[in-house]
Amino acid sequence: MAFRGRPATRSFGTRTWGNPTGNNPHRLSDGAKLLLTEMKDADRTGRTYDGPIPPDEEFLVESRDIGTSRDRALDAATHWLRQQPHCP
Repeated sequence: MAFRGRPATRSFGTRTWGNPTGNNPHRLSDGAKLLLTEMKDADRTGRTYDGPIPPDEEFLVESRDIGTSRDRALDAATHWLRQQPHCP
């Protein structure tokens, strides 16, 4: 998420698996703690996320494609990098 909204930056691959959220502990009267999800992470543009984060170029993985989506993402990233003026 640190790279989302950054100029001259792209992501390739599959969605993240986690949820970009934060928990706050609340102490109950009997001494127990209750953790509640009360925060969403935000990228540098202010967009918040409450579920898996998709890359700029997503390559879906199906059971028969295991191992090939990573290669497609790597090929796409390499192609994009080679088009950048600062990366010959």
